[in-house]
Amino acid sequence: MLLDTSDHKMGSEALKSPAICFCCLVIFGTLLDAATALNEPGIRLRLSERGLSYAATLAVDALARKVRDTTIPDQSGNVKTSVGKVDYELSGITIKRFSFSSSSVSVNPGVGLTWMLRDLEVAIQGNWRYNYKRGFIRIRDHGTFDGSVAQSAIDVSVTLGMDAAPGAGRPTIRSVGCDSRLGTIAIQLDGGASWLYNAFVGQLEGNIRRALQDVVCRRIRRAVDEDAGSSLSSLQVVVPVADDDLRLDLGLVEPPRFQPGSVEFPLKGQFVHGDDVTLGYPSTADPFQLVDSDQMVTIGISEYTLKTAGYVLFHRGLFRHNLTSADLSSTSERNFLSTSGTGLCFGRLVPAVGRRYPNATVELEMTATGPPDALISAKGVRIRASVSTTFRARPSDGSLFYLLAADVSATAGMTVTLGESALRGNLTGFVPAIVVTDSGVGSVDDSALQTVMKLAARLFVAPRLNEALQKGVAWSSFGKFRPANHRLETQSQFLQIHTDVIYEPGAE
Repeated sequence: MLLDTSDHKMGSEALKSPAICFCCLVIFGTLLDAATALNEPGIRLRLSERGLSYAATLAVDALARKVRDTTIPDQSGNVKTSVGKVDYELSGITIKRFSFSSSSVSVNPGVGLTWMLRDLEVAIQGNWRYNYKRGFIRIRDHGTFDGSVAQSAIDVSVTLGMDAAPGAGRPTIRSVGCDSRLGTIAIQLDGGASWLYNAFVGQLEGNIRRALQDVVCRRIRRAVDEDAGSSLSSLQVVVPVADDDLRLDLGLVEPPRFQPGSVEFPLKGQFVHGDDVTLGYPSTADPFQLVDSDQMVTIGISEYTLKTAGYVLFHRGLFRHNLTSADLSSTSERNFLSTSGTGLCFGRLVPAVGRRYPNATVELEMTATGPPDALISAKGVRIRASVSTTFRARPSDGSLFYLLAADVSATAGMTVTLGESALRGNLTGFVPAIVVTDSGVGSVDDSALQTVMKLAARLFVAPRLNEALQKGVAWSSFGKFRPANHRLETQSQFLQIHTDVIYEPGAE
């Protein structure tokens, strides 16, 4: 199993997050269609109520900015006072302050989310004008007023879905209700004969409160439906992970699931080549269920996702390499490819080659016969690969002679580590099994070639693959969110990442 990276520049690209996606979608946007639909997701992403509430708390300022400076429809009418009927008009009513000290999210299983805003404080300003007429007495006056509301609460009900457009796989968001319970409104008038207005202003407070409740709910629902919805409609769900061509499709395979205490996003989890998401994969993902966690975010990465990475790289022709002495860094390492070297050299391990082609070097043309396979269990990760190998001798005059061909089945353990920014791997314990399929030098002992392949793996194959694996795949591109308290577990058929997140406004 070889990874030819000579013509592919490795790099990374930060993912774009939605501007206002309230709650869980703030995080989902950092992380997010093949022609054949999947029955099961390759990746599952779960957000707990604690994670949702943390994200909602961070969305408070953005929501407050949306509501501030909203105008309330003018109010007019007449009221009866001790001195007679007074016609009034309140105009230019504007919300100047909108804040709340408590924000949380609860999950309604099978239904959606409820965003609960508590200890709400609202301040409004406006203009007042009145007209009083009794007999030949006529009085007109005007001024300004201030109003404030405290001890209020708002509940916003939201549901999440999936874009129905073919190949989209993006989440959608829609508000389904808003319950605004504003407390008593206190109004103070200034200017003109405000003493007269203050005498009957209590009769107007109910109208203003109802109008304010209606405006606030409509503005919040518009922020969810239009602002967050617009951001999600352009969400990038096929994201680069290792180079300009290798991408990961994180489109939804079905709408998010609302479970007790969490919401779960079933994601495709397929690696793709460039923008081509039509590559036919030989298998589909097997079902798996995340293990419960009390952390904000839980991510499950299945065997299937790792297999699709191998499948794409195989079809790009990257699992092939012609191993020569030029690939080895020292004289002692190059010795094993010599036909006349010392110790464990090829000519001593396969004497027929040493006798026929003395003072030559051996080249190994290695080509994977199929995509590598990944197996995940509670004990760790193992990789399996099959490689067709052709051995040739190159004397000092530069000519090239065919020696033999063999099929190699290899397994290796892979240690997976979780850093703050990337998921990295390291191959260990390479075990080859080799069968000679053709020979131009007579009978060859399979066990001798097995020693050759172990040396090739230790000196070249494993270091080359580990160099790529150590560059890793970014898993925590949350924009201004930084993972904290993260840990990795290997479960039966999937890897599971648990993490909290911390918001850092200054982060890129």
